[in-house]
Amino acid sequence: MSEKREKLPLNKVDGKVVIITGASKGIGKAIATTLGEAGATVVLAARTQNTLDKVVNELTDKGVKALSVPTDVTDTKSVESLIQKTLDSYHKLDILVNNAGSGVFGNVVDFPVSDWDSVINSNLKGLYLCTKSALPTFVSQGDGQIINVLSIAAKVTFQASAAYCAAKAGALAFTKVLSAEVRQQNIRVTAILPGSVETPFWEDIPQHPDFDKMLQPEHIAETVLSICQQPRGMVTEEITVTPPLGIL
Repeated sequence: MSEKREKLPLNKVDGKVVIITGASKGIGKAIATTLGEAGATVVLAARTQNTLDKVVNELTDKGVKALSVPTDVTDTKSVESLIQKTLDSYHKLDILVNNAGSGVFGNVVDFPVSDWDSVINSNLKGLYLCTKSALPTFVSQGDGQIINVLSIAAKVTFQASAAYCAAKAGALAFTKVLSAEVRQQNIRVTAILPGSVETPFWEDIPQHPDFDKMLQPEHIAETVLSICQQPRGMVTEEITVTPPLGIL
């Protein structure tokens, strides 16, 4: 009979320092809440100070260690300041969750160049800037984790969403290249591709899937937590999360 192997111990997020972008609402807020309640110190980044502060107050009332850092992820200096303020406050960074992004929709023939730039910058350039700014810390520590919350649109195209699909597909390719580049430095990189999630994202979109059939932000947050808890030496490079009824 073969000997029974001991189960690999799960990683704990307790005591880890996590930056979450786009953390003032929706999926980002749910991730900050879930990781914070699991014991992580969470740094919340988004553009609006007041909204961020409200979330931080909610979390601190629950006993979560939380810090708000207003950040424009498309601006290099703003992102560098986010990383530096995190290090100044906690002297380390363990996990980066790139969640910030936006969507503007319309047919290519009528789509303004300014909207194209906005979508590409928020979903792709912002992810690149945050990752690039965090990597030196991860490399020097010899440890780190990057989780990119993308969209099923990285693989499944939808009409009137050329900019959004292109940005998410680019972000998925970026994630895969990055994962190969930093694996030897003990840095884990994962892409999460959610289907439709009931968030404020849909407020300005008149035609959308049935809200009752969508995922909830907490579904994505629990997925992020499970990835953070995976045993050392294990990397999930990509995971797709869809509602049980198959609505994308």
